[in-house]
Amino acid sequence: MARKSESLKDEILIQALEKAHTSRAKLFYQKVHSKNIDKLQTNLKAIDSSSLNWDYEDLNISEEAIDKITALKLSTHEIFCHPDILISDPDLIDYYRNIAALSQKGLSQILSGRGLTSKEKPLAVSKVINGILSQVIVSEKSFSEQSPDKVLFAELGSEIQGTWVNIIGSGAAKQVEELIVDFARQKKLIKSLQKVSIDAGGTKRKQRVVKLINNWEIVFASEPDVAIRDAKGSLQVAIEIKGSMDKAGAQTRYGEAKKSFGKALSENPRCETIYLASCFTQAVLDQIKQDGQVRKVYNLIDILQNEVKKNDFFEELFRYQIRVNY
Repeated sequence: MARKSESLKDEILIQALEKAHTSRAKLFYQKVHSKNIDKLQTNLKAIDSSSLNWDYEDLNISEEAIDKITALKLSTHEIFCHPDILISDPDLIDYYRNIAALSQKGLSQILSGRGLTSKEKPLAVSKVINGILSQVIVSEKSFSEQSPDKVLFAELGSEIQGTWVNIIGSGAAKQVEELIVDFARQKKLIKSLQKVSIDAGGTKRKQRVVKLINNWEIVFASEPDVAIRDAKGSLQVAIEIKGSMDKAGAQTRYGEAKKSFGKALSENPRCETIYLASCFTQAVLDQIKQDGQVRKVYNLIDILQNEVKKNDFFEELFRYQIRVNY
C-alpha cells in the first residue's frame, strides 16, 4: 500500500513537471516573439549612420574596438550605441543592451543615483553600453561578426529564465491566494476585501487583505506568504508557500520558510505554522521533524490538482484554525 501511495505521488510530480515545463516552453516562445528581434535588426540596418556624429571619446568607444569591428566589416551603429538612435527608436535600447549582455536591472543599477534628466539619459545609456562592448571586443580574441547575435539570444534567454523563476516562486503563492479567496467567497465568509498599500523596505507595494465574517483577517504578503490574524489582531496562522519542483533546492527553500516561521513564532509561540511545498525530500522531512517549527505540512501539487486534498486543507484552515462556520 505504501509503495502504491509513493508511486501515485511520483506520478503526480511527473505530471506537474510536464505541465510546468510546457508552460516554460510557451513562455520562451511568447517572450521571444514579443521582443520582435527581426524588426529591431531590420530597423537598425536601415539607419544611415553617416549622418551621425560619432565622437568616440564622448560616446565611450575605444579606438581599438572601432578598428576591430571595421576589420570585420561591421557598421559602427550595428555594434555601438548612439543617443540619436535611441531618441529616434527607443525600442533599440533592448538590442544594444542585449548584445552587451546587460540586463535591464543591471543597467538601472548602474544609472541609479545620477539624477539624469530625460534629455541626458540617452547619452548616459550609450556610454554605459559602449564602455562594456569596447572592453569585450578588444579583450575577446574570438569576437566575430556573429558574436553580437549569439550573445543577444543568450542574454534574452537568461532574462526569460529569470521571468520563469519569478513565476514559479510568486506564481504558486498567487494560485493559493486565489484558491483561498474563491473558497471564502463561495462559502460567503467574506465581510470585506481590499488592497492595502504598505512600505516594504522603501518600496511601496499593495497587499490583499480579506476580512471574514468573524472579523478575522487573511493577509497575503510575504514572510509569511499568508498571515491569518484573529479579531484582536493576534497572529494565529502563518503559511509559507514554495512552488519550485527542483529537488536540489528543497532544503534551501525550507531554510527560507523556516526563517519566516521563526518570526511568526516569536510573535506568537502558539501560532499554527503551515508549510505548502511542491517538492519534499526525505532530508527536508527529517529536518522539519527535528526543528519542530512546522505544525502541518501539505503537498502543494495535491492541493492544486486534487479536489479531496484541497477540501481537506480548507477544512483544516477555515473550520479548525480560523474557527468559522460554513
